[in-house]
Amino acid sequence: MLDSIPNASWFVKAEDPQALTRLLGLSEFVVSGIEYDERLDCVIVLCQPVWDVALCPNCQQLSTHVHQYHRRVVRDLAWVGHPCALEFSVRRFKCDHCRRPFTEVLEALSPHGRCTRRYEQQLFERCRDTTIQAVSRQERLGYKMVEGIYYRWAERHVAVARPVRRLGLDEIALKKGHADFVLILSDLERSQIIAVLPERTKEALEAYLDSWDAVQRTAIEEVAMDLWLPYRLAVEAKLPSARINGDRFHVMKNLNACVTTARRTLQRQADAPTKQQLKGSRWLLVKNQDNLTDAERCQLEQALRASPTLAQLHQLKEQFRAIFETAPDRTTAASELQAWMTTVESSGLKHMSAFLTTLRNWWDPILNYFNEHITSRLVEGLNNKVKLIKRRAYGFRSFEHFRLRLLVECDGAC
Repeated sequence: MLDSIPNASWFVKAEDPQALTRLLGLSEFVVSGIEYDERLDCVIVLCQPVWDVALCPNCQQLSTHVHQYHRRVVRDLAWVGHPCALEFSVRRFKCDHCRRPFTEVLEALSPHGRCTRRYEQQLFERCRDTTIQAVSRQERLGYKMVEGIYYRWAERHVAVARPVRRLGLDEIALKKGHADFVLILSDLERSQIIAVLPERTKEALEAYLDSWDAVQRTAIEEVAMDLWLPYRLAVEAKLPSARINGDRFHVMKNLNACVTTARRTLQRQADAPTKQQLKGSRWLLVKNQDNLTDAERCQLEQALRASPTLAQLHQLKEQFRAIFETAPDRTTAASELQAWMTTVESSGLKHMSAFLTTLRNWWDPILNYFNEHITSRLVEGLNNKVKLIKRRAYGFRSFEHFRLRLLVECDGAC
């Protein structure tokens, strides 16, 4: 991508009439002069088209009959640090063969654009690193103009989906607290968002997977997802050869939620001294035991001594986490998880009944984790980036703009 017209490796001779034309770097134009407008702080390159003929778009014949001119000024790459514009006459021809009028097409310019293509590309690349508003201010261009250029180039930038081997599924809220979710599909190997769907329903996901050809569908070997049933049903229906992996972090999240619910119940029913001892233990209970500081460990031990039931729940939680940390294969994990479930059932702890039901319903996807230890960790990382993009833009009114922005910013290039 060019940042400026002048190139330091060029040597321009004052007596060479073609020097400025070569310096401009646009083969369709010949430079006839350069002037500087101090009021606008702008370099204006006066030029004209090289060819005396143009190709008729209707009959594909060359025409030399020019019957109309009109002046056109377009922005181009900066010239020695100053904004630059090209000024030339656009010609309208009348075809000698089909007698139809047409305006000549120049490859350096978009059909009705007010900038050269190379300048539009530069604006697009700069918008990827910052906001559209910042670029419009720096370049002294209208916001709508830069926005239009960005999203036109974004459409071209979004590549055709390549075969994906490991697919990640997760959702993100468009507006926090409004249950307005969009579904994000990611390539786990390329760290790339490949699609953004307007809703996280089974029908929306199935419709998108139906748009893939047979090669793309059969290429999917692994799918990592949270424990959301519509995703599972859609994948089983449209990607029967793919292996579903229940994300271990979401499994632990469900278990931690059960422990938190139990703590609330026990704390609400406890006497005043016990409530005081349990106060502040919410995050200590769900935090990994190995990650606690000495002070946190002492505080947790005090809370667990105050409530034997809570101590039992915490112990079971840590035993479950240890299985995911240490089990070497699927067979060993299945045996250890089955033994853990038996221990929970024999303990009589009703607080864990909902989690046991989740384990049984998602038994195979959860065990699939132990085959290749695939998780949605990368998907969650991309979701954090998505949230930053959303906050930086102060939200998006148009879902299509939001979708394009994510596909461009999260294309795996960085």
